[in-house]
Amino acid sequence: MNLDADAFSVPLNGYEMYLRPSELTSVITGLGEFDTSPEGDLITLAEAVRRLPPSDRAPLWELATRRYGRRKPLEQAAGEIGMDVIHARRVLESFSRALAEVPPPETSPSR
Repeated sequence: MNLDADAFSVPLNGYEMYLRPSELTSVITGLGEFDTSPEGDLITLAEAVRRLPPSDRAPLWELATRRYGRRKPLEQAAGEIGMDVIHARRVLESFSRALAEVPPPETSPSR
């Protein structure tokens, strides 16, 4: 896989969060594939995280890696990061909507 590291960079209010390919892959495995190529799945997932409000991006990623990547129950995944379950559900719902809105990478203009 020869993807630019910037493809996995997510802005966070003046900082950058780098989504590791191994974490992206584990979250995709937990979610189920949603694109036509493995590289496209990684790009789509990173773009969906970028579409969330900056204040939700890092907590969402911590939650997603536990919930989908490690297949933990929502209550446990949220509790491990100090997030209440109601907020965790809202963040995951926003993430699901963002995933659905991301156009396939093959048809998107280059970043």
